[in-house]
Amino acid sequence: MPLIKTSYPQVLNSLRGPTAGRTFLLFYSSIVNGQMWCPDCRAVEGIVEDAFEGDDKPKCAIVWVERDEWKKPDGAERVQWNLRGLPTIIRFEEGAETGRLVEGEMLDGARWSAFLAGK
Repeated sequence: MPLIKTSYPQVLNSLRGPTAGRTFLLFYSSIVNGQMWCPDCRAVEGIVEDAFEGDDKPKCAIVWVERDEWKKPDGAERVQWNLRGLPTIIRFEEGAETGRLVEGEMLDGARWSAFLAGK
């Protein structure tokens, strides 16, 4: 399934619930001047696309985080999702969080593969 590029919190409905299976929620920086403002987000863009774009791939929804909101220590995404860095990807299975990777953890090939496989 292609990456779901939609707004928060509407995206959460497609990720939660007992019939959702394994799904993913990705927190990315918003687009500024044609690219994501966060260099770490740009660094993982290729592996994210490889993992999720295509009809036979798992579902991954993107939450775009605005720079001004991210700078706030009490920003909505930071507080609600306990985020400590961007990008952050969270794995859900049957609607419950079962894992997460933050920033450079996504670039570790073995760790990324295990995370996607649900290990």
